[in-house]
Amino acid sequence: MVAALVALLLVAGLAGCGGGGDSDSTATQAGAGGSAEGKSGDGASSQDGTKGGGDGKQQSTDAGDASDFKPRHHDDSGGGAERFKVKGGDNSIQEFGEEADTSELDAAATTLHNFLDARAEGNSAAACQYLAKSTIESFEQLASQTKSKDTSCGGILAAITNPAAKAAMKAEAEKADVGSLRIEGEQAFIIYTGTEGTILAMPMAKEGGAWKVAGVVGTPLN
Repeated sequence: MVAALVALLLVAGLAGCGGGGDSDSTATQAGAGGSAEGKSGDGASSQDGTKGGGDGKQQSTDAGDASDFKPRHHDDSGGGAERFKVKGGDNSIQEFGEEADTSELDAAATTLHNFLDARAEGNSAAACQYLAKSTIESFEQLASQTKSKDTSCGGILAAITNPAAKAAMKAEAEKADVGSLRIEGEQAFIIYTGTEGTILAMPMAKEGGAWKVAGVVGTPLN
């Protein structure tokens, strides 16, 4: 578990740079996310970077205020995973499960875009609303081991995100073009084009009928 958290810390520091991990490590994240249970928003709603006070009002942290985030519309090219296959390469993600239908693809793409946009804005509290329960639990475990003062998902995500990656995260959020969603049960990989033509895969998990991001940074496939 400690090794997994260290890996999580390292890739979060590279957030938005399109780096970190390989197909196997990404598959592991998807497996963890896919086994998470609960309705959409469970965990994230109480781990959104704010702390509840006695009066029920939210208390802002360095993670930002989730209510300040306004989702944006994005146009995606779609087309399926076939065009992302690498001749003679490892296509395990491109061939994972089955290709999702348009409605599933659109739903997962919206979640990914919202996560990337919120993260790019530095609003970690909002970004956490789109994370899978398993990922949030990893943050909580990390917080307990590091004795962090802010143990919320948003607080931990903000703390482990490298400020130097801000420009890269913004560029990725703006350029992200989702082309495929490969599903197997409640686990999936969303494949999208990032900056400079980099093809990335992000593990996703279905919780309570809604897709959640089950990773921190996309894994390059090319």
